[in-house]
Amino acid sequence: MTKKFKLVNIIITLLFALAFLFVSCPPDPENGDDDSYNNPNAGARDIKFSHNSGLYNSPFNLTLTTASGGIIYYSIDGSIPSPAKVGNGRVFKYTAPINIQNRNGQPNFLATPAWHFYMDPEDPRGHAPPVYNPTNDQVPKATVIRAIVVDSSGKHSDSIIKTYFIGNNLQSYGNIRIISLVTDPRNLVDEDYGIMVRGKPENRWHDPRFSSEPHYNFMGRGTEWERAAFMELFDGNASSRTLRLSTNVGIRVRGGWSRGHGQKSLNVYFRSEHGGINNYRPSQHNGFVLIPGAVKADGTPVDTTKSIMLRSGGNDHEYTKFYDVFIHDLLKDRSFTTQATIPAVLYLNGEYWGPYNFSERYSNNHTEYKYGVDRNLVISIDNGLLDDGNPGEDQSYWDAVEGFANGSITYAQFCSSIDIDNFIDYWAAQIYIHNQDWPNNNYVVWRTRTVVLNNPYGDTKWRYSLHDTEFSMGIYSSGSLTGTQVYSGNIFERLSQFADNGDRHSRLFRALMDNIDFSKQFVNTMMDLYNVNFHPNRFEPRLNHYAATYSPLMEGYRTRWGDGGWNAFDAKVNDAKNYLTNIRPAMTENYLPDYFSNVLSGSSLYDVTVSVTGVSNATVKINTVTPNLAGGSWTGKYYSGNSITVTASAAPGGYEFDGWTVTGGTAASPSALTTTVNITGNAQITAKYK
Repeated sequence: MTKKFKLVNIIITLLFALAFLFVSCPPDPENGDDDSYNNPNAGARDIKFSHNSGLYNSPFNLTLTTASGGIIYYSIDGSIPSPAKVGNGRVFKYTAPINIQNRNGQPNFLATPAWHFYMDPEDPRGHAPPVYNPTNDQVPKATVIRAIVVDSSGKHSDSIIKTYFIGNNLQSYGNIRIISLVTDPRNLVDEDYGIMVRGKPENRWHDPRFSSEPHYNFMGRGTEWERAAFMELFDGNASSRTLRLSTNVGIRVRGGWSRGHGQKSLNVYFRSEHGGINNYRPSQHNGFVLIPGAVKADGTPVDTTKSIMLRSGGNDHEYTKFYDVFIHDLLKDRSFTTQATIPAVLYLNGEYWGPYNFSERYSNNHTEYKYGVDRNLVISIDNGLLDDGNPGEDQSYWDAVEGFANGSITYAQFCSSIDIDNFIDYWAAQIYIHNQDWPNNNYVVWRTRTVVLNNPYGDTKWRYSLHDTEFSMGIYSSGSLTGTQVYSGNIFERLSQFADNGDRHSRLFRALMDNIDFSKQFVNTMMDLYNVNFHPNRFEPRLNHYAATYSPLMEGYRTRWGDGGWNAFDAKVNDAKNYLTNIRPAMTENYLPDYFSNVLSGSSLYDVTVSVTGVSNATVKINTVTPNLAGGSWTGKYYSGNSITVTASAAPGGYEFDGWTVTGGTAASPSALTTTVNITGNAQITAKYK
């Protein structure tokens, strides 16, 4: 190669390097103060807004006044205003009423090419979602006014923030709740401090999900990566919105793989440290329920909330966003913890960030509020790591898991450490939906450190909580029962392969399958799910409900975040329906007989009909479910040779239980409220009252 060619190559290389530096380093965000709502030098928060946050039919002039005689400064991009920032086009000195108008079509402040580029990692596997840069018109907007007062000595007040929607801004969302989160952009996109970007240059182009170093900002966890924000929640419909909640909060990016998505999931914390409420209680907000359907273990509404999640949908973020919500809904009456959820639309610093799932969040606070155990007694494990508790307090869980897997403890000893009803319930549900991101991932277990008297959940046994279930029902394989993403095969084959590869939970389950007592209870629980929770009469109406609720939200989402083949909403709804339809015969005709031949060898599947005579308001529980007898009777399917347990409810006043009548089977104790029944054919079981 000649010197001339060498020189040309050097110049080209230098130009390429400079270009790379230019595209790989976003412009620095505004140098702002730390987003603190409790500045020790702060003056009184005496700014008065002429209009409160909300939805207004037409533009208006907003007047700001202060009794302190200081100077008001305000921002329109969420940043903390200060005199030094005036002139940047986003921070202003207040001199006249502010015209509040529909900002749709006006410039994006946060959803810009520079920042979007750094909210996505490059995926070494080569199929990262394309970086999407929305136009101004593709990002619906609210007007956010953030104001402070600066007195003559230079001391400034805390911020006061209001969010305004104008005209038909919210029309397409119907009665879906609207969440406005406002925080200084520095908290989100600063190279060193921002929680939604990759971070420093040396951290870029590497993914810590494949290697431990370097570290992206958006992978940060713990209080170090929590940022102060201001949250407002609007309830209502397309033409009317009511401000239900207005408070300072803490926010963190949450999730695993999904942290690499542009639309990141967030944890929201109600902490007094941020200057807001310390817990959310409906009684302090005119009875407004934060998450309808969130109930305690006794079925009464949860009356205290410490933190919530805004989930983007995880593996389902680009399809329907409701797979996980739908599954939790179907399983909310089971013995393991589930999360109640409602849809919400998030505006971040006044810019549309898309539909989210507004959900309960697991924590020791949540466990206390739900189960009535002191949060300081809660020990929990999240994905193999001790989440709550002291070092070493998770060892009893692993002793039980590994002890039974290797034969060093008995089944009775295993059941003394782990709530076996909860364990079987949880494992049967995960297996039924074929969750491919489990059991080596996405598992949460908890227990109390000491016995809590008069509380059934304070017995120090480990219990499971369900979460992140959307990688299921063949989501990536057109509803296939066998899946194609992590492992192609049915769920039992997959668990066997995981066991061969050393996964502790899979080795435990394989050992448990050889235990007759476990197998009998597991098969009956699986049939309870088959007959009730995943019966078409239940899953089809709920699936249709969620499809109708979320479908109108997805057009704006795809416009905002880009198509990229993400318009598969209807197909994924059909995939879920096909999976839940096809798993029924596969489970009863193949999987259970093949993998539990130790209890089902020679068995047949029969119809079992349950009814009540003598009274109209009694119930019958079969194994773990209490079917609806409103039609006079209920019919499900169970195997012969594997006795089922039936329990009649206590007799209503003026009546007494008069025993069982059974045809097509035999009751072990015909006069007892609870008895086992051995099925020998199509059976009729009647609870009699007189």
